[in-house]
Amino acid sequence: MSDVESFFGADDRSESMDPAAFERFKERMAAAAAQLKALQKQEQKQKKKEDELVKILLRFIQTGTKRDIMILVSRLLEQNIPAGFIVSVLLISNEDIQRELGVKLLPAGEIEEEKATALTLPDHYMKGEIIPLKIKIAIDAWAHEIVERSQEYAHRVIETVLDQDGLIKLAALQLGVFCLRDYLEDEGIRIDYDLLKNFVELMLEGILKKVAEEFKNRKKIR
Repeated sequence: MSDVESFFGADDRSESMDPAAFERFKERMAAAAAQLKALQKQEQKQKKKEDELVKILLRFIQTGTKRDIMILVSRLLEQNIPAGFIVSVLLISNEDIQRELGVKLLPAGEIEEEKATALTLPDHYMKGEIIPLKIKIAIDAWAHEIVERSQEYAHRVIETVLDQDGLIKLAALQLGVFCLRDYLEDEGIRIDYDLLKNFVELMLEGILKKVAEEFKNRKKIR
Protein backbone atom coordinates (compact mmCIF):
# COMPACT_ATOMS: atom_id res chain seq x y z
CA MET A 1 0.00 0.00 0.00
CA SER A 2 1.36 3.46 -0.91
CA ASP A 3 1.85 6.28 1.60
CA VAL A 4 -1.12 8.13 0.15
CA GLU A 5 -3.30 5.04 0.47
CA SER A 6 -2.18 4.59 4.06
CA PHE A 7 -3.10 8.19 4.82
CA PHE A 8 -6.60 7.92 3.40
CA GLY A 9 -7.24 4.42 4.75
CA ALA A 10 -7.89 1.10 3.10
CA ASP A 11 -11.66 1.63 2.99
CA ASP A 12 -11.19 4.85 1.04
CA ARG A 13 -8.72 3.48 -1.45
CA SER A 14 -10.77 4.37 -4.50
CA GLU A 15 -10.92 8.05 -3.52
CA SER A 16 -7.24 8.11 -2.57
CA MET A 17 -6.28 7.03 -6.06
CA ASP A 18 -8.55 9.63 -7.68
CA PRO A 19 -6.34 12.40 -9.20
CA ALA A 20 -8.78 15.13 -8.15
CA ALA A 21 -8.84 13.91 -4.55
CA PHE A 22 -5.06 13.66 -4.54
CA GLU A 23 -4.78 17.26 -5.78
CA ARG A 24 -7.12 18.43 -3.01
CA PHE A 25 -4.95 16.58 -0.51
CA LYS A 26 -1.79 18.28 -1.81
CA GLU A 27 -3.50 21.68 -1.64
CA ARG A 28 -4.47 21.10 2.00
CA MET A 29 -0.92 20.02 2.86
CA ALA A 30 0.54 23.07 1.08
CA ALA A 31 -1.84 25.38 2.96
CA ALA A 32 -0.93 23.76 6.28
CA ALA A 33 2.79 24.08 5.52
CA ALA A 34 2.38 27.76 4.60
CA GLN A 35 0.50 28.41 7.82
CA LEU A 36 3.18 26.66 9.88
CA LYS A 37 5.92 28.66 8.13
CA ALA A 38 4.07 31.92 8.85
CA LEU A 39 3.70 30.97 12.53
CA GLN A 40 7.39 30.12 12.80
CA LYS A 41 8.33 33.43 11.17
CA GLN A 42 6.10 35.32 13.61
CA GLU A 43 7.60 33.43 16.56
CA GLN A 44 11.12 34.28 15.38
CA LYS A 45 10.16 37.93 14.97
CA GLN A 46 8.62 38.02 18.46
CA LYS A 47 11.67 36.32 19.97
CA LYS A 48 14.01 38.87 18.39
CA LYS A 49 11.90 41.70 19.75
CA GLU A 50 11.68 40.03 23.15
CA ASP A 51 15.48 39.61 23.23
CA GLU A 52 15.93 43.32 22.48
CA LEU A 53 13.54 44.25 25.30
CA VAL A 54 15.34 41.92 27.72
CA LYS A 55 18.59 43.76 26.90
CA ILE A 56 16.87 47.05 27.77
CA LEU A 57 15.74 45.60 31.09
CA LEU A 58 19.19 44.22 31.90
CA ARG A 59 20.75 47.63 31.21
CA PHE A 60 18.07 49.18 33.41
CA ILE A 61 18.90 46.78 36.25
CA GLN A 62 22.64 47.43 35.89
CA THR A 63 22.41 51.23 35.73
CA GLY A 64 19.26 51.91 37.77
CA THR A 65 19.41 53.73 41.08
CA LYS A 66 16.07 52.69 42.60
CA ARG A 67 16.65 49.38 44.31
CA ASP A 68 12.96 48.58 44.90
CA ILE A 69 12.18 48.89 41.19
CA MET A 70 15.22 46.83 40.14
CA ILE A 71 14.32 44.02 42.54
CA LEU A 72 10.77 43.87 41.17
CA VAL A 73 11.98 43.83 37.55
CA SER A 74 14.36 40.96 38.34
CA ARG A 75 11.59 39.06 40.09
CA LEU A 76 9.19 39.46 37.15
CA LEU A 77 11.84 38.26 34.69
CA GLU A 78 12.41 35.20 36.90
CA GLN A 79 8.67 34.49 36.68
CA ASN A 80 8.94 34.44 32.87
CA ILE A 81 6.70 37.49 32.52
CA PRO A 82 7.25 38.90 28.98
CA ALA A 83 9.79 41.71 28.78
CA GLY A 84 7.31 43.70 26.69
CA PHE A 85 4.86 43.85 29.57
CA ILE A 86 7.54 44.82 32.10
CA VAL A 87 8.94 47.54 29.84
CA SER A 88 5.47 48.99 29.26
CA VAL A 89 4.90 49.29 33.02
CA LEU A 90 8.28 51.02 33.45
CA LEU A 91 7.56 53.58 30.73
CA ILE A 92 5.60 56.04 32.89
CA SER A 93 8.59 56.89 35.09
CA ASN A 94 11.53 56.23 32.77
CA GLU A 95 12.23 58.77 30.04
CA ASP A 96 15.37 56.89 28.96
CA ILE A 97 13.31 53.82 28.05
CA GLN A 98 10.72 56.04 26.35
CA ARG A 99 13.42 57.58 24.16
CA GLU A 100 14.97 54.20 23.38
CA LEU A 101 11.62 52.84 22.20
CA GLY A 102 10.52 56.06 20.51
CA VAL A 103 7.48 56.37 22.78
CA LYS A 104 5.88 59.70 23.67
CA LEU A 105 3.27 59.65 26.41
CA LEU A 106 2.42 63.30 25.81
CA PRO A 107 1.72 64.99 22.45
CA ALA A 108 4.15 67.67 21.31
CA GLY A 109 3.24 71.26 22.19
CA GLU A 110 0.54 72.54 24.46
CA ILE A 111 -2.43 70.41 25.48
CA GLU A 112 -5.48 71.54 23.56
CA GLU A 113 -8.16 73.21 25.65
CA GLU A 114 -10.97 71.05 24.30
CA LYS A 115 -9.30 68.04 25.89
CA ALA A 116 -9.79 69.60 29.28
CA THR A 117 -13.34 68.27 29.47
CA ALA A 118 -12.46 64.76 28.28
CA LEU A 119 -12.77 61.99 30.87
CA THR A 120 -9.48 60.21 31.39
CA LEU A 121 -8.58 57.01 33.22
CA PRO A 122 -7.62 58.78 36.48
CA ASP A 123 -10.95 60.64 36.45
CA HIS A 124 -12.77 57.32 36.69
CA TYR A 125 -10.71 55.92 39.55
CA MET A 126 -9.24 58.89 41.43
CA LYS A 127 -12.24 61.18 41.70
CA GLY A 128 -11.68 64.27 43.76
CA GLU A 129 -7.91 64.21 43.23
CA ILE A 130 -6.54 67.37 41.62
CA ILE A 131 -4.26 66.14 38.84
CA PRO A 132 -3.16 68.39 35.96
CA LEU A 133 -4.63 67.48 32.59
CA LYS A 134 -1.27 66.68 31.01
CA ILE A 135 -0.59 64.14 33.77
CA LYS A 136 -3.97 62.50 33.19
CA ILE A 137 -3.27 62.28 29.46
CA ALA A 138 0.16 60.75 30.11
CA ILE A 139 -1.40 58.09 32.38
CA ASP A 140 -3.99 57.34 29.69
CA ALA A 141 -1.20 56.91 27.12
CA TRP A 142 0.72 54.70 29.58
CA ALA A 143 -2.29 52.38 29.94
CA HIS A 144 -2.60 52.24 26.15
CA GLU A 145 1.07 51.21 25.83
CA ILE A 146 0.55 48.41 28.36
CA VAL A 147 -2.43 47.16 26.34
CA GLU A 148 -0.53 47.29 23.04
CA ARG A 149 2.55 45.49 24.31
CA SER A 150 0.55 42.93 26.29
CA GLN A 151 -1.42 41.99 23.18
CA GLU A 152 1.82 41.07 21.39
CA TYR A 153 2.41 38.32 23.98
CA ALA A 154 -1.21 37.84 25.05
CA HIS A 155 -1.07 34.14 25.95
CA ARG A 156 2.12 34.46 28.03
CA VAL A 157 0.97 37.66 29.72
CA ILE A 158 -2.31 36.07 30.79
CA GLU A 159 -0.52 32.94 32.03
CA THR A 160 2.27 34.71 33.93
CA VAL A 161 0.92 38.05 35.19
CA LEU A 162 -2.18 36.53 36.79
CA ASP A 163 -1.99 34.16 39.75
CA GLN A 164 -4.02 30.95 40.21
CA ASP A 165 -7.01 32.97 41.41
CA GLY A 166 -6.95 35.22 38.35
CA LEU A 167 -5.58 38.20 40.30
CA ILE A 168 -2.64 40.44 39.38
CA LYS A 169 0.55 39.06 40.91
CA LEU A 170 1.83 41.22 43.73
CA ALA A 171 5.21 41.96 42.11
CA ALA A 172 3.54 43.20 38.90
CA LEU A 173 1.10 45.32 40.90
CA GLN A 174 3.87 46.79 43.05
CA LEU A 175 5.94 47.67 39.99
CA GLY A 176 3.01 49.60 38.52
CA VAL A 177 2.34 51.40 41.80
CA PHE A 178 5.99 52.34 42.39
CA CYS A 179 6.47 53.58 38.81
CA LEU A 180 3.34 55.73 38.93
CA ARG A 181 4.32 57.03 42.38
CA ASP A 182 7.77 58.04 41.12
CA TYR A 183 6.31 59.75 38.06
CA LEU A 184 3.79 61.74 40.09
CA GLU A 185 6.41 62.72 42.66
CA ASP A 186 8.71 63.95 39.88
CA GLU A 187 5.79 66.15 38.79
CA GLY A 188 5.37 67.44 42.33
CA ILE A 189 2.20 65.44 43.05
CA ARG A 190 1.73 63.25 46.10
CA ILE A 191 -1.21 60.87 46.33
CA ASP A 192 -2.04 58.41 49.10
CA TYR A 193 -0.36 55.03 48.51
CA ASP A 194 -3.56 53.03 49.01
CA LEU A 195 -5.36 55.16 46.45
CA LEU A 196 -2.56 54.63 43.93
CA LYS A 197 -2.56 50.88 44.65
CA ASN A 198 -6.32 50.64 44.08
CA PHE A 199 -6.04 52.64 40.87
CA VAL A 200 -3.19 50.58 39.40
CA GLU A 201 -4.87 47.31 40.42
CA LEU A 202 -8.13 48.27 38.72
CA MET A 203 -6.25 49.55 35.68
CA LEU A 204 -4.19 46.38 35.23
CA GLU A 205 -7.21 44.14 35.84
CA GLY A 206 -9.11 46.03 33.15
CA ILE A 207 -6.17 45.80 30.76
CA LEU A 208 -5.69 42.05 31.21
CA LYS A 209 -9.41 41.44 30.89
CA LYS A 210 -9.36 43.28 27.56
CA VAL A 211 -6.25 41.39 26.41
CA ALA A 212 -7.81 38.03 27.38
CA GLU A 213 -11.06 38.81 25.55
CA GLU A 214 -9.28 39.89 22.36
CA PHE A 215 -7.00 36.85 22.50
CA LYS A 216 -10.05 34.59 22.86
CA ASN A 217 -11.74 36.30 19.91
CA ARG A 218 -8.63 35.87 17.74
CA LYS A 219 -8.58 32.15 18.52
CA LYS A 220 -12.23 31.86 17.49
CA ILE A 221 -11.52 33.59 14.15
CA ARG A 222 -8.72 31.16 13.43
